Amino acid sequence: MKALSTFTRWLRARGLSENSIATYSEAVIDYRKQYQSLNEKNILQWKEGLAGRYKPASMAARIKGMNAYLEFSGADIHLAGIKLPRIHHLENVISMSDYHRLIRKMSEKDDLLTRKWMLLWKTIAMIGMRISEVIQVRAEHVESGKAQVYAKGGIYRTILIPKRLCRELQNYLSDVGQTEGYVFGKSPEKPYATGTIEAKLHYYGRLYRIPPEVCHPHSLRHLFGKGFMSQKGADITMLADLLGHASIETTRIYTRRSMDEQQEALDKIVTW
Repeated sequence: MKALSTFTRWLRARGLSENSIATYSEAVIDYRKQYQSLNEKNILQWKEGLAGRYKPASMAARIKGMNAYLEFSGADIHLAGIKLPRIHHLENVISMSDYHRLIRKMSEKDDLLTRKWMLLWKTIAMIGMRISEVIQVRAEHVESGKAQVYAKGGIYRTILIPKRLCRELQNYLSDVGQTEGYVFGKSPEKPYATGTIEAKLHYYGRLYRIPPEVCHPHSLRHLFGKGFMSQKGADITMLADLLGHASIETTRIYTRRSMDEQQEALDKIVTW
């Protein structure tokens, strides 16, 4: 079988993210632990063995990774994917009260670095940006009130920045004397790595005793989605545009209740 290092370079040349490359590589490593040659019989046996070891989403990712390796290897084999269970609820989203407590506690600190991290959390929560998008925000975008960012799916999309957030970001940039470059980074020339942002949010979550399962950047994006749809007359089509969803079906998750909310409603309804 072809070298794993050559495979990762092949994936990288096709624009895959480092997380996807790592997942795809893990699939190949897992296969190689069990089989020495690449053939249809072994591939199908490997796929069947995933069911007892991984959750559906992880299985799907590994099958996708193996298909990429088969294409890379020139093998005339393709694994059928698996149908993931439909999600009827949204879990592990930070509550509005925990979010406000996080922001309030951080705003009490009188230093610019804490203030920058606080503004990063607010930018995700008030715009619904992905972590890969928020690191692209520049001082020039704050000035104009909109940002064009490279988004999921290899497309560019325009992000609108609420005026209230613009004012806060402008005040911060004025205080640090920054007029251009990345807002959220080690320097105006170097944005933070996504892993650094995730680790920092976990740190502040532990510091302010916020449940760890909701202390991740995507939770703040979900908070925006839920908050938007909770407003009277909320337009789901507009939310899909704001979040950069290719399909409105993806956005519908924000119209559904969490399992706890469903349980509470069910307990009230079932009185017979």
